[in-house]
Amino acid sequence: MIRKVQRRGELRLFIDISYKKPDGTRARFRKDAEVQTMTAARAEERRILGNIAQYGSPYEPTAGAQAEAAPVITFGEAVALFREGKAITELKPSSRVTYEDVLVAKLLPRFGKHRLDQITFEEVQKLDAELVQAGLGASSRRNVIIVLRSVLGAAHELGKLPAIPKLPALPKVGKTVLRVLRQEEVDRTLSVSKPSARLAFSLAAYAGLRAGEVRGLRWTDVDFKAGEIVVRRARCKGEEAAPKSGHQRRIPIAVPLRPLLEAASKQKASPWTEVALTEQGKPWGEYGLLQAFKRAAKRAGLEDGWRFHDLRHFFVTRLLSSGAPTLAVKELAGHEELATTQRYAHAVQEDLRAAIARLGNAGATG
Repeated sequence: MIRKVQRRGELRLFIDISYKKPDGTRARFRKDAEVQTMTAARAEERRILGNIAQYGSPYEPTAGAQAEAAPVITFGEAVALFREGKAITELKPSSRVTYEDVLVAKLLPRFGKHRLDQITFEEVQKLDAELVQAGLGASSRRNVIIVLRSVLGAAHELGKLPAIPKLPALPKVGKTVLRVLRQEEVDRTLSVSKPSARLAFSLAAYAGLRAGEVRGLRWTDVDFKAGEIVVRRARCKGEEAAPKSGHQRRIPIAVPLRPLLEAASKQKASPWTEVALTEQGKPWGEYGLLQAFKRAAKRAGLEDGWRFHDLRHFFVTRLLSSGAPTLAVKELAGHEELATTQRYAHAVQEDLRAAIARLGNAGATG
Protein backbone atom coordinates (compact mmCIF):
# COMPACT_ATOMS: atom_id res chain seq x y z
CA MET A 1 0.00 0.00 0.00
CA ILE A 2 0.99 3.65 -0.36
CA ARG A 3 0.81 5.88 2.69
CA LYS A 4 1.50 9.55 3.27
CA VAL A 5 3.98 10.20 6.07
CA GLN A 6 5.48 13.36 7.56
CA ARG A 7 9.26 13.48 7.47
CA ARG A 8 11.21 16.59 8.50
CA GLY A 9 8.13 18.70 7.97
CA GLU A 10 7.53 17.35 4.46
CA LEU A 11 4.70 15.04 3.41
CA ARG A 12 6.17 11.99 1.65
CA LEU A 13 4.64 9.08 -0.27
CA PHE A 14 5.72 5.84 1.42
CA ILE A 15 5.45 2.32 -0.03
CA ASP A 16 4.68 -0.37 2.57
CA ILE A 17 4.24 -3.98 1.36
CA SER A 18 3.91 -7.17 3.43
CA TYR A 19 4.68 -10.37 1.53
CA LYS A 20 5.58 -14.05 1.95
CA LYS A 21 9.06 -15.27 1.01
CA PRO A 22 9.56 -18.50 -0.99
CA ASP A 23 10.44 -20.30 2.29
CA GLY A 24 7.06 -19.32 3.75
CA THR A 25 8.28 -16.68 6.20
CA ARG A 26 6.64 -13.26 6.28
CA ALA A 27 8.56 -10.14 5.34
CA ARG A 28 7.90 -6.45 4.98
CA PHE A 29 9.27 -4.03 2.39
CA ARG A 30 9.17 -0.31 3.14
CA LYS A 31 10.66 2.69 1.36
CA ASP A 32 9.96 6.22 0.18
CA ALA A 33 8.64 6.31 -3.37
CA GLU A 34 11.44 7.18 -5.76
CA VAL A 35 9.28 9.77 -7.53
CA GLN A 36 6.98 11.70 -5.19
CA THR A 37 3.81 11.76 -7.26
CA MET A 38 0.90 9.39 -6.65
CA THR A 39 0.93 8.14 -10.25
CA ALA A 40 4.64 7.31 -10.16
CA ALA A 41 4.39 5.81 -6.65
CA ARG A 42 1.61 3.47 -7.75
CA ALA A 43 3.65 2.44 -10.79
CA GLU A 44 6.64 1.70 -8.55
CA GLU A 45 4.39 -0.29 -6.20
CA ARG A 46 3.12 -2.37 -9.15
CA ARG A 47 6.70 -3.02 -10.26
CA ILE A 48 7.69 -4.18 -6.76
CA LEU A 49 4.62 -6.44 -6.48
CA GLY A 50 5.52 -7.88 -9.89
CA ASN A 51 9.04 -8.67 -8.67
CA ILE A 52 7.63 -10.37 -5.56
CA ALA A 53 5.29 -12.49 -7.69
CA GLN A 54 8.04 -13.42 -10.16
CA TYR A 55 11.16 -13.65 -8.00
CA GLY A 56 9.84 -13.93 -4.43
CA SER A 57 11.66 -10.68 -3.62
CA PRO A 58 11.00 -6.96 -4.13
CA TYR A 59 14.29 -6.78 -6.00
CA GLU A 60 15.07 -8.00 -9.49
CA PRO A 61 17.97 -10.47 -9.70
CA THR A 62 21.21 -8.66 -10.45
CA ALA A 63 23.01 -9.48 -13.68
CA GLY A 64 26.36 -11.27 -13.54
CA ALA A 65 29.45 -9.25 -12.86
CA GLN A 66 30.66 -9.86 -16.41
CA ALA A 67 27.45 -8.63 -18.01
CA GLU A 68 27.95 -5.49 -20.01
CA ALA A 69 26.00 -2.53 -18.67
CA ALA A 70 23.47 -1.07 -21.06
CA PRO A 71 24.39 2.44 -22.22
CA VAL A 72 22.51 5.22 -20.45
CA ILE A 73 20.26 7.16 -22.82
CA THR A 74 19.95 10.94 -23.07
CA PHE A 75 17.19 12.93 -21.45
CA GLY A 76 15.80 13.71 -24.90
CA GLU A 77 15.55 9.99 -25.66
CA ALA A 78 13.93 9.39 -22.27
CA VAL A 79 11.34 12.07 -23.04
CA ALA A 80 10.53 10.34 -26.34
CA LEU A 81 9.91 7.07 -24.46
CA PHE A 82 7.84 8.90 -21.86
CA ARG A 83 5.68 10.52 -24.55
CA GLU A 84 5.08 7.14 -26.20
CA GLY A 85 4.28 5.37 -22.95
CA LYS A 86 3.33 6.82 -19.58
CA ALA A 87 2.22 10.18 -20.95
CA ILE A 88 -0.50 8.34 -22.86
CA THR A 89 -1.40 5.61 -20.38
CA GLU A 90 -1.24 7.50 -17.08
CA LEU A 91 -1.78 11.22 -17.72
CA LYS A 92 -5.08 12.94 -18.41
CA PRO A 93 -5.13 15.10 -21.56
CA SER A 94 -4.98 18.30 -19.49
CA SER A 95 -1.98 16.97 -17.55
CA ARG A 96 -0.25 16.01 -20.80
CA VAL A 97 -0.59 19.61 -21.96
CA THR A 98 1.02 20.85 -18.73
CA TYR A 99 3.82 18.27 -18.94
CA GLU A 100 4.50 19.09 -22.59
CA ASP A 101 4.71 22.82 -21.86
CA VAL A 102 7.26 22.17 -19.10
CA LEU A 103 9.29 19.77 -21.23
CA VAL A 104 9.47 22.05 -24.26
CA ALA A 105 10.02 25.33 -22.43
CA LYS A 106 12.17 24.31 -19.46
CA LEU A 107 13.63 20.80 -19.43
CA LEU A 108 14.53 19.82 -22.99
CA PRO A 109 16.49 23.03 -23.70
CA ARG A 110 18.47 22.43 -20.50
CA PHE A 111 18.91 18.65 -20.33
CA GLY A 112 17.91 17.34 -23.77
CA LYS A 113 21.43 16.23 -24.78
CA HIS A 114 22.55 15.20 -21.27
CA ARG A 115 22.87 11.51 -20.46
CA LEU A 116 20.47 10.66 -17.67
CA ASP A 117 23.32 9.91 -15.27
CA GLN A 118 24.62 13.46 -15.86
CA ILE A 119 21.47 15.01 -14.37
CA THR A 120 22.63 15.57 -10.81
CA PHE A 121 21.24 17.21 -7.70
CA GLU A 122 23.51 20.19 -8.31
CA GLU A 123 22.39 20.61 -11.94
CA VAL A 124 18.71 20.57 -11.00
CA GLN A 125 19.31 22.92 -8.06
CA LYS A 126 21.05 25.33 -10.44
CA LEU A 127 18.07 25.18 -12.82
CA ASP A 128 15.68 25.87 -9.94
CA ALA A 129 17.73 28.91 -8.89
CA GLU A 130 17.56 30.26 -12.44
CA LEU A 131 13.79 29.79 -12.46
CA VAL A 132 13.58 31.81 -9.24
CA GLN A 133 15.63 34.59 -10.82
CA ALA A 134 13.34 34.49 -13.86
CA GLY A 135 10.40 35.24 -11.57
CA LEU A 136 8.69 31.82 -11.54
CA GLY A 137 6.61 31.11 -8.47
CA ALA A 138 6.87 28.05 -6.25
CA SER A 139 3.96 26.31 -7.99
CA SER A 140 5.55 26.61 -11.47
CA ARG A 141 8.96 25.51 -10.18
CA ARG A 142 7.32 22.58 -8.43
CA ASN A 143 5.79 21.48 -11.74
CA VAL A 144 9.22 21.48 -13.39
CA ILE A 145 10.69 19.11 -10.79
CA ILE A 146 7.60 16.86 -10.84
CA VAL A 147 7.85 16.47 -14.62
CA LEU A 148 11.59 15.79 -14.39
CA ARG A 149 11.01 13.13 -11.73
CA SER A 150 8.30 11.51 -13.83
CA VAL A 151 10.56 11.20 -16.89
CA LEU A 152 13.46 9.82 -14.83
CA GLY A 153 11.14 7.41 -13.02
CA ALA A 154 9.73 6.11 -16.31
CA ALA A 155 13.26 5.61 -17.68
CA HIS A 156 14.22 3.72 -14.52
CA GLU A 157 11.21 1.41 -14.85
CA LEU A 158 12.21 0.67 -18.45
CA GLY A 159 15.73 -0.24 -17.33
CA LYS A 160 17.28 2.78 -19.05
CA LEU A 161 18.52 4.35 -15.82
CA PRO A 162 20.15 2.22 -13.08
CA ALA A 163 18.99 4.46 -10.23
CA ILE A 164 17.02 7.68 -9.91
CA PRO A 165 19.29 10.46 -8.67
CA LYS A 166 18.45 12.38 -5.53
CA LEU A 167 16.74 15.61 -6.57
CA PRO A 168 15.97 18.82 -4.66
CA ALA A 169 12.82 18.81 -2.55
CA LEU A 170 9.69 20.16 -4.17
CA PRO A 171 9.31 23.91 -3.54
CA LYS A 172 6.68 24.55 -0.91
CA VAL A 173 3.62 26.38 -2.17
CA GLY A 174 2.12 28.80 0.33
CA LYS A 175 -1.60 28.97 0.94
CA THR A 176 -3.44 31.57 -1.11
CA VAL A 177 -6.47 33.58 -0.07
CA LEU A 178 -9.49 32.29 -1.97
CA ARG A 179 -11.31 35.02 -3.88
CA VAL A 180 -14.99 34.39 -4.52
CA LEU A 181 -17.33 36.17 -6.91
CA ARG A 182 -20.41 37.76 -5.35
CA GLN A 183 -23.89 36.96 -6.64
CA GLU A 184 -24.32 40.43 -8.16
CA GLU A 185 -20.99 40.06 -10.00
CA VAL A 186 -22.07 36.73 -11.48
CA ASP A 187 -25.44 38.24 -12.45
CA ARG A 188 -23.77 41.20 -14.18
CA THR A 189 -21.36 38.95 -16.05
CA LEU A 190 -24.16 36.69 -17.29
CA SER A 191 -26.31 39.66 -18.30
CA VAL A 192 -23.63 41.09 -20.63
CA SER A 193 -22.75 37.69 -22.14
CA LYS A 194 -23.98 36.31 -25.44
CA PRO A 195 -26.51 33.45 -25.09
CA SER A 196 -23.98 30.77 -26.02
CA ALA A 197 -21.43 32.02 -23.49
CA ARG A 198 -24.15 32.59 -20.87
CA LEU A 199 -25.03 28.88 -20.94
CA ALA A 200 -21.39 27.82 -20.66
CA PHE A 201 -20.76 30.24 -17.77
CA SER A 202 -23.94 29.09 -16.00
CA LEU A 203 -22.87 25.45 -16.20
CA ALA A 204 -19.83 26.47 -14.15
CA ALA A 205 -21.64 28.85 -11.78
CA TYR A 206 -24.76 26.74 -11.10
CA ALA A 207 -23.54 23.18 -11.72
CA GLY A 208 -19.87 23.52 -10.79
CA LEU A 209 -18.50 22.17 -14.07
CA ARG A 210 -14.84 22.70 -14.87
CA ALA A 211 -13.99 24.20 -18.28
CA GLY A 212 -13.10 20.79 -19.71
CA GLU A 213 -16.34 19.32 -18.36
CA VAL A 214 -18.35 22.13 -19.97
CA ARG A 215 -16.68 21.35 -23.30
CA GLY A 216 -17.34 17.62 -22.87
CA LEU A 217 -21.02 17.81 -21.81
CA ARG A 218 -23.48 16.32 -24.34
CA TRP A 219 -27.26 16.34 -24.46
CA THR A 220 -27.30 12.65 -23.57
CA ASP A 221 -25.90 13.77 -20.20
CA VAL A 222 -28.85 16.10 -19.50
CA ASP A 223 -32.00 14.49 -18.08
CA PHE A 224 -34.77 17.08 -17.80
CA LYS A 225 -37.24 14.52 -16.44
CA ALA A 226 -34.94 13.52 -13.58
CA GLY A 227 -33.79 17.12 -13.25
CA GLU A 228 -30.10 16.32 -13.31
CA ILE A 229 -26.86 16.54 -15.27
CA VAL A 230 -24.40 13.63 -15.35
CA VAL A 231 -20.77 14.69 -15.69
CA ARG A 232 -19.16 11.81 -17.56
CA ARG A 233 -16.17 13.32 -19.33
CA ALA A 234 -13.92 16.32 -19.85
CA ARG A 235 -12.39 17.46 -23.13
CA CYS A 236 -8.97 19.06 -23.41
CA LYS A 237 -7.07 19.75 -26.63
CA GLY A 238 -9.69 17.75 -28.54
CA GLU A 239 -9.21 14.64 -26.38
CA GLU A 240 -11.84 13.24 -24.05
CA ALA A 241 -11.11 11.67 -20.68
CA ALA A 242 -12.77 11.03 -17.34
CA PRO A 243 -13.40 14.05 -15.09
CA LYS A 244 -10.46 15.25 -13.00
CA SER A 245 -11.39 13.12 -9.98
CA GLY A 246 -11.71 10.05 -12.21
CA HIS A 247 -15.36 9.61 -11.19
CA GLN A 248 -18.62 10.53 -12.86
CA ARG A 249 -21.09 12.57 -10.81
CA ARG A 250 -24.74 13.63 -10.86
CA ILE A 251 -25.72 17.25 -10.32
CA PRO A 252 -29.32 18.47 -9.89
CA ILE A 253 -30.27 21.14 -12.41
CA ALA A 254 -30.41 24.45 -10.53
CA VAL A 255 -33.34 26.82 -11.07
CA PRO A 256 -31.30 29.53 -12.87
CA LEU A 257 -29.78 26.92 -15.20
CA ARG A 258 -32.91 25.07 -16.35
CA PRO A 259 -34.39 27.73 -18.71
CA LEU A 260 -31.02 28.19 -20.40
CA LEU A 261 -30.70 24.45 -20.98
CA GLU A 262 -34.29 24.15 -22.21
CA ALA A 263 -33.82 26.99 -24.70
CA ALA A 264 -30.56 25.54 -26.01
CA SER A 265 -32.02 22.01 -26.27
CA LYS A 266 -34.48 23.22 -28.91
CA GLN A 267 -31.52 24.01 -31.18
CA LYS A 268 -29.59 20.76 -30.73
CA ALA A 269 -28.69 18.87 -33.90
CA SER A 270 -28.69 15.46 -32.19
CA PRO A 271 -28.60 13.98 -28.67
CA TRP A 272 -24.86 13.43 -29.09
CA THR A 273 -23.93 17.03 -29.83
CA GLU A 274 -22.26 19.22 -27.23
CA VAL A 275 -24.50 21.25 -24.94
CA ALA A 276 -22.33 24.37 -24.89
CA LEU A 277 -21.51 25.72 -28.34
CA THR A 278 -20.18 29.03 -29.65
CA GLU A 279 -22.36 31.56 -31.46
CA GLN A 280 -21.22 29.85 -34.68
CA GLY A 281 -22.58 26.52 -33.44
CA LYS A 282 -19.13 24.98 -32.97
CA PRO A 283 -17.65 23.32 -29.85
CA TRP A 284 -15.70 25.67 -27.61
CA GLY A 285 -11.94 25.52 -28.15
CA GLU A 286 -9.32 25.13 -25.47
CA TYR A 287 -8.86 28.83 -24.78
CA GLY A 288 -11.96 30.32 -26.41
CA LEU A 289 -14.14 29.70 -23.37
CA LEU A 290 -11.59 31.21 -20.99
CA GLN A 291 -11.09 34.29 -23.14
CA ALA A 292 -14.85 34.74 -23.57
CA PHE A 293 -15.22 34.92 -19.79
CA LYS A 294 -12.44 37.50 -19.48
CA ARG A 295 -14.14 39.70 -22.07
CA ALA A 296 -17.52 39.35 -20.36
CA ALA A 297 -16.02 40.12 -16.94
CA LYS A 298 -14.45 43.27 -18.35
CA ARG A 299 -17.77 44.38 -19.88
CA ALA A 300 -19.45 43.71 -16.52
CA GLY A 301 -16.97 46.02 -14.79
CA LEU A 302 -15.30 43.33 -12.68
CA GLU A 303 -11.78 43.81 -11.37
CA ASP A 304 -8.93 42.33 -13.38
CA GLY A 305 -7.77 38.83 -12.55
CA TRP A 306 -11.04 36.90 -12.44
CA ARG A 307 -10.93 33.57 -14.29
CA PHE A 308 -13.52 31.18 -15.70
CA HIS A 309 -12.66 28.75 -12.88
CA ASP A 310 -13.84 31.36 -10.35
CA LEU A 311 -17.40 30.58 -11.45
CA ARG A 312 -16.86 27.08 -10.05
CA HIS A 313 -15.54 28.62 -6.82
CA PHE A 314 -18.79 30.58 -6.66
CA PHE A 315 -20.79 27.34 -7.01
CA VAL A 316 -18.98 25.61 -4.14
CA THR A 317 -19.06 28.54 -1.73
CA ARG A 318 -22.76 29.23 -2.42
CA LEU A 319 -23.59 25.63 -1.54
CA LEU A 320 -21.60 25.78 1.68
CA SER A 321 -22.98 29.16 2.73
CA SER A 322 -26.52 27.84 2.18
CA GLY A 323 -25.82 25.14 4.77
CA ALA A 324 -25.17 22.15 2.50
CA PRO A 325 -23.12 19.41 4.25
CA THR A 326 -19.44 19.46 3.33
CA LEU A 327 -19.48 15.83 2.19
CA ALA A 328 -22.42 16.50 -0.13
CA VAL A 329 -20.64 19.52 -1.61
CA LYS A 330 -17.51 17.41 -2.11
CA GLU A 331 -19.51 14.96 -4.24
CA LEU A 332 -21.30 17.66 -6.23
CA ALA A 333 -18.03 19.47 -6.94
CA GLY A 334 -16.18 16.28 -7.84
CA HIS A 335 -13.38 16.92 -5.35
CA GLU A 336 -11.11 13.94 -4.82
CA GLU A 337 -10.08 15.04 -1.32
CA LEU A 338 -12.32 16.41 1.42
CA ALA A 339 -9.55 18.87 2.32
CA THR A 340 -10.15 20.64 -1.00
CA THR A 341 -13.80 21.25 -0.10
CA GLN A 342 -12.88 22.31 3.43
CA ARG A 343 -10.67 25.04 2.00
CA TYR A 344 -13.82 26.64 0.59
CA ALA A 345 -15.56 26.11 3.93
CA HIS A 346 -12.87 28.18 5.65
CA ALA A 347 -13.52 31.03 3.19
CA VAL A 348 -17.25 30.85 3.94
CA GLN A 349 -16.54 30.96 7.69
CA GLU A 350 -14.46 34.11 7.23
CA ASP A 351 -17.35 35.74 5.34
CA LEU A 352 -19.77 34.76 8.10
CA ARG A 353 -17.48 36.21 10.78
CA ALA A 354 -17.24 39.46 8.82
CA ALA A 355 -21.03 39.58 8.48
CA ILE A 356 -21.52 39.04 12.23
CA ALA A 357 -18.94 41.74 12.95
CA ARG A 358 -20.83 44.19 10.73
CA LEU A 359 -24.07 43.24 12.49
CA GLY A 360 -22.48 43.95 15.85
CA ASN A 361 -21.17 47.33 14.70
CA ALA A 362 -24.59 48.27 13.34
CA GLY A 363 -26.19 47.38 16.67
CA ALA A 364 -23.68 49.47 18.60
CA THR A 365 -24.30 52.58 16.51
CA GLY A 366 -28.01 52.14 15.75
